[in-house]
Amino acid sequence: MRAKAIFTVFGRIIPSGKTVYYYQCYDEKGRRQWAKSTGCFKKTEAMSFCMKLFRDGVLIPEKKAPTFAEFTAGWWIPETCRYLKWRELHEPLTKSTINIHKNNFHRNIKDYFAKYRLDEITPDVIENWLLDLRERDLMPSTINLQLRTLRMMIGEAFRLKLITKNPCKEVKEVRQEDVKRIILSVEEAKKLLAPDWFKLWETRVIYIAHRLGACTGIRISELMGLRKEHIFENYICIKGQYTAFGYVAHTKTKQDRNIPITSLMRDELEELICLNGDGFVFSEDGGETPVRRDKIHRQFAKALASIGINRAEQLERKLSFHAWRHFLNTLLRMSNVADSKVQSVTGHRSMRMTDHYTHFDTREFTEVVDAQTKFLTEPKPEKKTAKTKTAGVKKRTPEKKSTKNTGKSGVKKPVTKTKKTSNVKRGKK
Repeated sequence: MRAKAIFTVFGRIIPSGKTVYYYQCYDEKGRRQWAKSTGCFKKTEAMSFCMKLFRDGVLIPEKKAPTFAEFTAGWWIPETCRYLKWRELHEPLTKSTINIHKNNFHRNIKDYFAKYRLDEITPDVIENWLLDLRERDLMPSTINLQLRTLRMMIGEAFRLKLITKNPCKEVKEVRQEDVKRIILSVEEAKKLLAPDWFKLWETRVIYIAHRLGACTGIRISELMGLRKEHIFENYICIKGQYTAFGYVAHTKTKQDRNIPITSLMRDELEELICLNGDGFVFSEDGGETPVRRDKIHRQFAKALASIGINRAEQLERKLSFHAWRHFLNTLLRMSNVADSKVQSVTGHRSMRMTDHYTHFDTREFTEVVDAQTKFLTEPKPEKKTAKTKTAGVKKRTPEKKSTKNTGKSGVKKPVTKTKKTSNVKRGKK
């Protein structure tokens, strides 16, 4: 079988009557490329020109990368976005997450990068875009959300080998100030969730919702998605959530989790199940739909005001239903529950998030005071007692008086010696 030549050279007559030599070659997939002019009028010169191109590795001109506008046509629309279809095979995105990325793309990304070719988007270009967003007074957290959307899109271009380097890997997120959050104290939580609920809460279903939030750290969307089938004797199974798009049968992290509950909490949930049957547990229409999200927040704000935390303080301390996750996370760690168990309850997948949801009040570190006391307290000298004086000295036991040779009165009788008699008769000299 005859092998294909690396290139072929042929002449074309131009209007002036001269012959200019062109060449054709094949790409790495064996597809014939369009004819390109060598600019030479002799075949030998054209052949030498093509061999030099071949040696330099540029015989086949590098294909230009598409523009950002061409690459992103139809993005974030499930019917037309190939990236979303690929994600469906591996790690699907929720509708709410897709909607967030779609809004980020259309508001702050699409027009800025539209005319750039993908290989022209460098780290410097992205950094200038971040500065532009900051000059528009976007919050650092918002800017980082835009950057995450861009990273997904550029990362897909890199995966498809449309670019040889991912510029987003060299760009760091904008620094965010640590948000100061003062969580509810145990005393405040007990006031809010006291048995005489009717003094603070308008409806019992909302009161029980917040009690469950405080005891389990459940997300509000997960609470709204709870159904009878998720409630067991001594635990609840979190395996779905109710979002703006309705009920979805998975959690935010795509991982189910079981959370222990007390018998008292089980009885309160059973009370709601009796009202709502097999439907949504936290419902006011017989389980057809969950209780409204805004109602959960509104009654919480009123209850907080009733115990002396006004609206301004609520905003400053960032107290909402989500604050119960911070409260429980901190409570469990203060109670010396292992971090691995805390993560299993809250559903956090990293220690960074567990630390983020922990708000220790160092004034309650009693073990620190114990250590300080032990360090500062001098040992008291031992008091010497009568026993300690005689300790180690051997006690002399009184000698027993012998009763031998004593009479009744105890007086020792004199011992009379008996003379030994010899065989010699007395009187014999």
